[in-house]
Amino acid sequence: MQYFMISLLTASVVMSAIALIYMVCTSFLAKRYSEKGFYYTWLVIVFGLIMPFRPRWNISPVFQMQVNNETLPFAQTIEHAAVYPAATSVSWWQIAAAVWFVGVVIFLLCHALKHYRFVKTTERWSEVITDEQILSLLNNLKKEMKITRRIEIYVCSSAGSPMLIGLFRPRIFLPTVETAHDELRFILKHELVHYKRKDLLYKCIVLVATAMHWFNPVVYPVANEIANLCEMSCDAEVVKNADDDVRQLYIEAIIGVVKYKSKLKTALSTSYYGGKNSMKKRIASIMGITGKRMSIAGACMTVFITFGAGLIFGVIPTQIFEDDGTLMPLRTISEELGAQVDFDAPTQTITIVKDDIIVTMQVGSNILFRNGEQITMDVPPQIADGRVMLPIRSITESFGTEPD
Repeated sequence: MQYFMISLLTASVVMSAIALIYMVCTSFLAKRYSEKGFYYTWLVIVFGLIMPFRPRWNISPVFQMQVNNETLPFAQTIEHAAVYPAATSVSWWQIAAAVWFVGVVIFLLCHALKHYRFVKTTERWSEVITDEQILSLLNNLKKEMKITRRIEIYVCSSAGSPMLIGLFRPRIFLPTVETAHDELRFILKHELVHYKRKDLLYKCIVLVATAMHWFNPVVYPVANEIANLCEMSCDAEVVKNADDDVRQLYIEAIIGVVKYKSKLKTALSTSYYGGKNSMKKRIASIMGITGKRMSIAGACMTVFITFGAGLIFGVIPTQIFEDDGTLMPLRTISEELGAQVDFDAPTQTITIVKDDIIVTMQVGSNILFRNGEQITMDVPPQIADGRVMLPIRSITESFGTEPD
C-alpha cells in the first residue's frame, strides 16, 4: 500500500508539471499547429496519470563487506528510482489510501448519478425525429464518413445545444429550434465526427484519470483544456479543405446555438456549446485553420518526456534508510551470504541458516535470536512493496561479517 501511494503521488506531481508545461507550450504554438495534434498528444499525459507504476531498472553498485578479514563485493540490486524513508507507522499509509479510495468512489458516484439523471431527463423530454429530410441528411453524412452503425437522432426540449451521448448506444440530441438545412448539415457532421473519433471513450479515460487524482487541483483545468481541444479539433475536421465562405457559414451555425445555452451537462457527452470563452477560441481557430499542420515532433517530445520522467521517478531503490540502520531485501542478503532462508507468512517469521548459525526474527520486532541467544536490533524487519526488508548491520554481524 505504501508503494502504491508513493507511486500515485509521484505520478500526480510529475505529470502535473508536464501538463502545465505542455499547456504553456500549446498557447504559443496554437497558430502553427493543428488542434487535432494537441488533442491526441494530451492522451499520452492522461495515460501517464492513469498508470502511475513505471518500469524498473536494475542498477548494481558495489557495496563492500568484511568476511573473516577479507573484503568481498556485496552486490545491491536497485529496482526502483528514488531513495525514500521507510514508514515506521504503516497505519498512516493505510489511512491515506482509505481517504484516497473514498474520494475516488465519491467522485465517480457523483458523476454516475449526474449522468444517470441527465440520461433520464433527455429520455423523458425527447422525441424520435421522423422528418425524412433530416433522416436522409443523416444517412448521407454517415455514408460519406463511412459510418455503418445505427445512430439514433432525437429532438429534446431540455437540450440547449446539439450533443452526442451513449458509448454503447450512440444518440444525437438536437434542441427544439428551427435550424436551416445548411446549418443542420454542419451540426450533424460535427456530432458524427465525435462518434467516429471515439471522443466519448476519450472522455471516459479523462474522467478515470481525474477520479484517480481528485486531490490534485491541476487535473481539473487539464480536463477542461482537453474538452475545449476536443471541440476545436472537431471543428477543424468539419471544415477541412473548405473555403472561407463555408467556414463563415459554419461559424454562423455555431453562433446560432450560443443563445441557447445548454441546460444539461455531463462529462460523458459532447457539448456543441462550451461557454463564451470557448466559443471565441473556436471561432478564431476556424478562421485560422489554413496552413496548420500536425505537430508530430511535439507529440513525440511529449511521449519522450512523459515516459522518460516515468523511468526516472518510477525507479526506487530496494534499500531503505532508517535513522538507526539500513534495510535491504531478504533475498539479496541471503544470496550474498550463501545462506538458506525460510519465511513463514502466517507468523511473519524469518529464519536464516548458514553452516552452524541459525538466525530467527519476526517482522516488526526488534528481537533477533542467534542460536537461541537473544539480540536487540536497532531497527526491526519490515515489509515494503511486498518484500521482506532486513537490517543489514544486524544480519551481517550475526554471521560474523561487517559492512564497511
